[in-house]
Amino acid sequence: MPEYEVSGSVDASAEAVFGYLSDVDHLTDYVPGMVLAREEGDRLRVAADVQGRHEEGRAWLHADSDLRKLEWGGQGTAGYRGWLQVTGSGPGATVTIHLSTDRTSDAEEIRRSLSQALANIKNQAAGS
Repeated sequence: MPEYEVSGSVDASAEAVFGYLSDVDHLTDYVPGMVLAREEGDRLRVAADVQGRHEEGRAWLHADSDLRKLEWGGQGTAGYRGWLQVTGSGPGATVTIHLSTDRTSDAEEIRRSLSQALANIKNQAAGS
């Protein structure tokens, strides 16, 4: 199963960055293509426009504020899961995003999306 990871510095405190990222209402701000993220009980209803396709489904998201780590996966989507962790780095933070998926044909698109997510997070942190 392919694994993808991207990491970078963010000019904000680790606590502020994690607080922002762990709020479901902000997922559409930094996840490329995501157009809907809404809590429905203990799951999320999500929708995204990906490579010309509109996809909707249910997902799970767990936040561990002690580790400043988010973990997620698609319900019914075999082999799709990931995590994001925020660590302190001097006055700023480091964000690492990791994704595992069975989809091998989309490797370049996945790398591009992870890099865009990190860029979006940096932009959102700079604006706050």
